[in-house]
Amino acid sequence: MRTETDKAQLYDRQLRLWQKDGQAALERARVVVLGSSTLASESLKNLVLPGIGEFIVVDDALVSEADVRTNFFVRASDVGELRAQSIVRNLCEMNPDVHGQAVVKAPADFADLSNVSLVIACAQPDKTVRALGERCWSANIPMITASNAGFIAEVRSAVREHTIVESHGKVWPDLRVMAPFAELRAYADSFDLSALDSTDLAHVPFVVILIKAADKWAAETGLEKEGLTYKQRKEISALVEKMAPAAGEENFDEAVAAITTSCSDYVVSNDVNRILTDPAANTADAQTSNFWLLANALRRYVASEYGAGKMPHSGAIPDMKADTQSYVNLQRIYKQKAEQDKAELTQCLRKVVQEAALAADHVSAGEIDTFCKNASQLRLVRTHALHHEAETAPELWDNLVNEGVSEHYALFRAAGVFLEKHGRYPGIPDAGAGAGDLDAQCEQDARELRAIAVELMTAWGSKDAEVAESLVAEFVRSGYMELHNVAAVVGGIVAQETIKLITHQYVPHNGICIIDTANNVLAAVKA
Repeated sequence: MRTETDKAQLYDRQLRLWQKDGQAALERARVVVLGSSTLASESLKNLVLPGIGEFIVVDDALVSEADVRTNFFVRASDVGELRAQSIVRNLCEMNPDVHGQAVVKAPADFADLSNVSLVIACAQPDKTVRALGERCWSANIPMITASNAGFIAEVRSAVREHTIVESHGKVWPDLRVMAPFAELRAYADSFDLSALDSTDLAHVPFVVILIKAADKWAAETGLEKEGLTYKQRKEISALVEKMAPAAGEENFDEAVAAITTSCSDYVVSNDVNRILTDPAANTADAQTSNFWLLANALRRYVASEYGAGKMPHSGAIPDMKADTQSYVNLQRIYKQKAEQDKAELTQCLRKVVQEAALAADHVSAGEIDTFCKNASQLRLVRTHALHHEAETAPELWDNLVNEGVSEHYALFRAAGVFLEKHGRYPGIPDAGAGAGDLDAQCEQDARELRAIAVELMTAWGSKDAEVAESLVAEFVRSGYMELHNVAAVVGGIVAQETIKLITHQYVPHNGICIIDTANNVLAAVKA
């Protein structure tokens, strides 16, 4: 086994993305993959390399000659052997820290979801996806499905509830310029800009310049520093420019550039508001997750006199032109504010934990620290349920139509109906059919598949539903075969979404991804 130092060197680049906590979550994960096709192998490759803890491949298929041509994780010597065992053996060679296991049974018969972090269904019939999807939904286990027919592919995901603390989203610096807290106000007041020479003025942090300019604007106009219009912000900008000792001073230019974001009213994002107003943020019992306990505490914090409608400060400030001492002092002030805010939120959390009859240290200090630093970037994802697709129109149907990929989606669902009717996918020869019969069969399959797709689209609300003959012909011509280059792209998408869901970092795609490499289409359709 590798030491922690060895892992830090091996995983250096990914640790910069999701840090030690994300890597630890990845190494604890237990992922089940239904199917052992090329798509499954390529998805797993991108999970084994970054160090997934354990993966289980469920399939009873044997390695064929066709597999050797498209799947890099089976060898010619594996023909006739169990494919799940072959790809597990070859994948584990890539990373000895990862444990792989093959379960030899039909994916439709797999039932053990104990201690499973996530399920990936590769090239599985819709009937299997719906049945397992319902069980995953009930257990709140994320499920990702992926299918590939020649140059066309789709990726879908479903999770009843997924919470994210470290979303790594872009947020504007929280500088509190328009309503400085006491320590920041005292720091700004310690600067007498009129007494400084041009050299010293050039090293005043732009935060101080903005506070001074906003104060002067308010004094001259007699107006409150809230609800500013574009014209009023331009007036503050003009004051900043007049305060500059000379044109082109970097710190004054930084102040002008920051006016739009810093001289606006404080607003809690819609994503965070959605969490704070969710019923789950108003409950506290022994079954409540730590995220919702913290969200409950945050709701109370924001509503309190201390919080006054603002998030806890993260303590982070941007780089800026200033002398070292001034910047260090400013940085210390914001960090002290962050610590004060964290202490206040911790008090709110203690009340929540007490109401839930949980231990005082139920939520660790590390979790509280991470939550406070990222409070402005919290996210909540609730997707549509895959197992409802057979009963009602897809929840994303209108979005699929608007993105121009409704026909692709309908063909995948129609292929599932075709499979249930004929026991094979369109384009795959009937048992015992001669080579000369294949063209005629493909034409017949294309007609039937197109008719099923149109019928489904009509049932979903499309008027004058049509599916391009060329798209149907390409779909059928593939014989539902997975091409390695397409499977490699799709496998990368599957692995990326898997890592987001396992680490609870970054925001996973909430919707359906359609890929058509023949027509240069990649549509990530959102809910």
